[in-house]
Amino acid sequence: LKGIEANEDRLKEYVEKSVGIITAVNPHIGYEAAARVAKEAIATGQSVRELCVKNGVLSQEDLELILDPFEMTHPGIAGAILLKKN
Repeated sequence: LKGIEANEDRLKEYVEKSVGIITAVNPHIGYEAAARVAKEAIATGQSVRELCVKNGVLSQEDLELILDPFEMTHPGIAGAILLKKN
């Protein structure tokens, strides 16, 4: 394994294309809206991020926080501070 390095850009692309990241968004938009976004992402091939912004359920700014790798891998709700503001 010596000399093997992760391609960070490619890994980020995989995460962005994954419908699974809807689980991080769910607490912010609710199950019904999250299910609609997930179904549309699967049907169209668009990313969860693109669809959330396009459908007006979350701003790009909020998504930057919610989908931050640290936020998504840290215990608790990704972007929990946004829930406290509302």
